[in-house]
Amino acid sequence: MCKILKKINIVVHSLSLFLFINCNSSKKIDTILLNGYWKIDFVSQKNETFKLKGGALLLDYYYLNENIGWRKKVRPLINNNFETSNDTTFFKLKTLEKNSFLFFETNWHNWEEMIVKLDSVSLILKIQDKNYHYQKFNP
Repeated sequence: MCKILKKINIVVHSLSLFLFINCNSSKKIDTILLNGYWKIDFVSQKNETFKLKGGALLLDYYYLNENIGWRKKVRPLINNNFETSNDTTFFKLKTLEKNSFLFFETNWHNWEEMIVKLDSVSLILKIQDKNYHYQKFNP
C-alpha cells in the first residue's frame, strides 16, 4: 500500500510541475520569420474589417538581425524584380512582459507596433487600435 501511495504522490507532483511550467510560459515568437515580403490582406478595428482596394500591389519588406531591422515599401514587377521606395524605416525589436514590439523612430514621428501573431504565412501587427493582417508574399 505504501508503494502505491508513493507512486501516486510522484505522479501528482510531476503533473503539477508540468502544469505549472506550461501555464507560466510566455508565448515565444520566432522573430526570424519576420524577414521577407508581406502583403497587407486587411485591417480590422473593433468589429469591422477593411479590405484594401485597387491601386498597385505594394508590399512591406522586413529585414531583422539581432533585434535591429528596417522596413521598406516595395512593388513587385513582372520580371520577378522589385521596385523599391527611397525611404527606409528603421526599428528595434523589444520584448516587454509577454509581448514583442517593433519600435520605429524617424525624424518626424516615433511609434510602436505590437506583434500579435507571427508564423511562416501570416503576421498581425497592432498599431494603436487597429490590427493589420498580413500574408507572406513569396516572389
